[in-house]
Amino acid sequence: MKRPLTHCALGLLTALLIAVSVGRFCVGRYAVATRAMQPSLRPGERIVVDKLHRHYAISRGAIVLFRSPHDGSALLLGRCVGLPGDTLSVTSSGYLIRGRLYPYPVDSPSVYRVPRDLRLSLLTLLCFLDIPVRHLTDDTAHFRLRLTPSEAGRVRQTLPLMLLPAPRPDPSAPHARFILPAARCPQRIDGISLRLCREALLRETRGHAAIRSGRLFIDGQPATTYTFREDYYWILSDNAAVAIDSRHLGPIPRSAIVGLVVGR
Repeated sequence: MKRPLTHCALGLLTALLIAVSVGRFCVGRYAVATRAMQPSLRPGERIVVDKLHRHYAISRGAIVLFRSPHDGSALLLGRCVGLPGDTLSVTSSGYLIRGRLYPYPVDSPSVYRVPRDLRLSLLTLLCFLDIPVRHLTDDTAHFRLRLTPSEAGRVRQTLPLMLLPAPRPDPSAPHARFILPAARCPQRIDGISLRLCREALLRETRGHAAIRSGRLFIDGQPATTYTFREDYYWILSDNAAVAIDSRHLGPIPRSAIVGLVVGR
């Protein structure tokens, strides 16, 4: 009597281990929690994610599940629109990839100028309002920083005359071009590369890099090129109004992609 029970228990344990392994390493089921991929995917729908596919080529247009490079616990959905080696043009209206323009999110940061004598007051106010300080730079009579429209509105409720809009870029000006990093290919590092790949450079160099005065230093030496260890992708959500994607996070490394959405 004990032997059949033992065989049954071993069979159940084996089946459980197989199910756990398949769910963890091969495929997984997830619930869509946000409106980021509407109308393709709606909140409450359950999706099937092929986790093995991330070990092979990821095609343009595929919907992927990925982890935020800034917060590894946050799972996000997006569509892969840029592949390693693709040229990305940064324009005054958005990002241009292979002839298609992807506009900036509605609440994306804009540049504002603040008189130099109000610097301390503004920084104190930002700290009180729990608003991050982004890209703080100085010029002759002002200093500049980037705020989203909603953040600027909160600042102006307290100090209406503090923020001055910076001049908008000339739409006819040449586009800044950026090539999505491909593994083992040297990448030229310039101002746009530093802005879009800042977190990737700091992560890949494991603390050996520093960015000062708009330049990259590795082990204390200035660097104008860098060979990335990973492939990087430009991943955008279909619903830009509520999305968190490459427009906020920059290029997404291959290691952050959990898998390919293959069904519902």
